[in-house]
Amino acid sequence: HNLSVVAHLSDTITVLRRGEILAEGPYDVVSKNAQVMEAYMGTGHA
Repeated sequence: HNLSVVAHLSDTITVLRRGEILAEGPYDVVSKNAQVMEAYMGTGHA
């Protein structure tokens, strides 16, 4: 995904994980959500 484009174009984003809403809101808030980072970037899997 091109997140810079998403951040610029969208007022609200919804992040899904396995078909369920994981987080929803403004990009600045959702992009810092620990569950979103874990699901999409694998943080915590050291």
